[in-house]
Amino acid sequence: MEKLNRRKFLKVAGASSAVAAGAVLPSAGLLANSAATNGSVTFRAVAGMPQKPLPNYASYVIEGHVNLDTKTGVITKSVFAGAPETMSTVALPGMSRIARIANVVDEAGLLRITGVVDDRSQLGRGESNTFTVLIDRSLGTLKAEFFGNNVTLLLAK
Repeated sequence: MEKLNRRKFLKVAGASSAVAAGAVLPSAGLLANSAATNGSVTFRAVAGMPQKPLPNYASYVIEGHVNLDTKTGVITKSVFAGAPETMSTVALPGMSRIARIANVVDEAGLLRITGVVDDRSQLGRGESNTFTVLIDRSLGTLKAEFFGNNVTLLLAK
């Protein structure tokens, strides 16, 4: 699997759009569990990109609402300008994906969520329209893939 270095990340993310970032919002506490009510889970997870030890120039955000009974819902994956502590409201162009939930499996407290991006025009060249995220509520983490690299995001309040 090809590693994502700083130069490749900046090419993918479009560093020039980060310069044009507008308003800056402080991030709420990043270490928290997702909310679960009435057979559904709502979550938001954030990770700085690129990963440490490099400085963060953008924030990878995955958020969604999943009905555990019907195994349906929606997940949005986006990249915003700025590090998680100073994240902008500006999503980097071409870096957002909206997906429907295809399946949810509860594996001993870990939620394995499989999704499908139906609008293939959102996808980059060679990018798969299916994905899997793994939510560990006890650790407050969500594991996903970002352009072929495994990323661990922190569940936010």
